[in-house]
Amino acid sequence: MTFRTPYALGCALCVGLSGATVARIGLVPAALVAAASLALAAGATSPQATLALAGLGLAVAGWGIGSVRLAAIDHSVLAPLIGTAERAVVEIEEPARRGSFELRMRAVVLRWRDLRPREPVLLELPLGRAPPQGVRLALIGVLRAPRGPSHGFDERAWLRRHGIHAVLRAQDWRVVGRRGGLAGIGDRLHAWLAGASVPGVAGVRRGVIEGVVLGEDEGLPDAL
Repeated sequence: MTFRTPYALGCALCVGLSGATVARIGLVPAALVAAASLALAAGATSPQATLALAGLGLAVAGWGIGSVRLAAIDHSVLAPLIGTAERAVVEIEEPARRGSFELRMRAVVLRWRDLRPREPVLLELPLGRAPPQGVRLALIGVLRAPRGPSHGFDERAWLRRHGIHAVLRAQDWRVVGRRGGLAGIGDRLHAWLAGASVPGVAGVRRGVIEGVVLGEDEGLPDAL
């Protein structure tokens, strides 16, 4: 059986990245081992040895990168503050999803008290007008812990996989700005596509088209 070198090296990197979910390694040891393996691979005379050493180096590098990423996801500034209320400034990351009792959307907390955590949360707002994607809101919110397993769904585990450790609930809010840069360009493009893709269409048909074009499901009934 022959191995295509790019595929073998890509598989080695993926194995390393996935290995971080089993055990973690420090970035410095991983970098040293990866650098040594790649240096040995560069000097190896056998193609098989070169491939094996290069694969080992990429696997260890992926292991280190995955470990750092998971550590960043697990770290939370807001989790110890669950149960407290404070003035906050948040940035809306996605279109709101309309539930039975509230609007829910992913947001990033830019300011909480005198902290600037830039940490993602699940934002819950009262039913009504929804803030558009990309705006910054000033509000007074309460942090609560995500719900545990219930009726076959574990909100806490699902949110944690997305790096979210707290739910922010607020009653009133006001727009105080909008994000710029590439993210702001993406927000404007998203708004244009939302308007241009479904002119004159409403109801479930509009929801289906938005789901296909924009990947959004808030316009779809629960049965779909």
